[in-house]
Amino acid sequence: MRIRHAIIAGLALLAGRLASAGTPSAAVPDDAFLAGYAAAVLEQRLGWPAGSYTLEVSDGRVRLDGSGHADAEAAQRALATVAGVRSVRLVDSPKQARAARGRWFPTAELFRPALADPKEPRFFISPRHYDTGSENLWLVEVGYGANFPVYGRIDAAGDGWNVGISGGLFGLFNLEADSFDLINADYTVGIPFTWRQGARSARLRLYHQSSHLGDEYLLNAAPERINLSFESLEALLAYDLEPFRVYGGGEVLLHREPGDLDRLMAHAGIEYFSRQPATLLPGLRGRPFAGLDLKSFEEHDWKLDSSLKLGMQFDAPRSDHYLRLLLEGYHGYSPHGQFYSDRISYFGLGVQFGI
Repeated sequence: MRIRHAIIAGLALLAGRLASAGTPSAAVPDDAFLAGYAAAVLEQRLGWPAGSYTLEVSDGRVRLDGSGHADAEAAQRALATVAGVRSVRLVDSPKQARAARGRWFPTAELFRPALADPKEPRFFISPRHYDTGSENLWLVEVGYGANFPVYGRIDAAGDGWNVGISGGLFGLFNLEADSFDLINADYTVGIPFTWRQGARSARLRLYHQSSHLGDEYLLNAAPERINLSFESLEALLAYDLEPFRVYGGGEVLLHREPGDLDRLMAHAGIEYFSRQPATLLPGLRGRPFAGLDLKSFEEHDWKLDSSLKLGMQFDAPRSDHYLRLLLEGYHGYSPHGQFYSDRISYFGLGVQFGI
């Protein structure tokens, strides 16, 4: 039935309009047509990902399991207006139908990476104006990285767990230097374990970070170098309050250099991510987002570091790729490894890529 849904979904909206405009003697749409039309409404109009729900149609009666979707009742109302649908009933799938299945390289994103965390592995470029207290200058940070699930067990409702690998490179360059000198580079690699049950999700991640100064910066500025390297265990728990999400947790350093670094860090945040995209061009959608990320380190006497990002995400139905344009600001201790003891602030523009 799912294969037939996918084939019919592309034509269902147009065909539904023709059917609804017919005369009273027009043929009643069959169940296969209604299933395809319903799938199109859920995925194209409401933005539900394929595979995040189960749908059955019998004699014009629709049974919908939208477990995990906060707008399930809105979906029920939308489907009830489809010509030929006699009734729409929200149900929970039987346990055997929702049983989790093991899968290599799952695509489901069980724990959504924090929108405003400056150290979250992702692909981006962000020119910024920095205030270091002693000088003001334009720098640009470039990031490469991702979280890559390797194996997981996820049921039809999108609940379950997966384990993978993550890695990132964060390079900070001086736009005011003749050759755009590399100032600092942070490298991270980790093993994340992610979990989701309904509106709750979590991530447990063991990761390593090492930080290095750029050669040209070392030659020109002759700074006092710090060999910053550590392994950390991170735990974050999130709760979806569509269209908002809150999360909290922290980290503990298991091994660190310098050896006198304090071990603990607290981490929390709140996000807004629109569930109702606006169609900008055929096949192109846009949705606004905003995120506030807060960190507090024992090393810094628990003073607050705050990162704010807001902007627009552009994506397409049935695609995992996206582009984000954003404004960003930061105030607190530097997130750039070698300068972790410096108090800074910055504002700028950013472009992020989901690939």
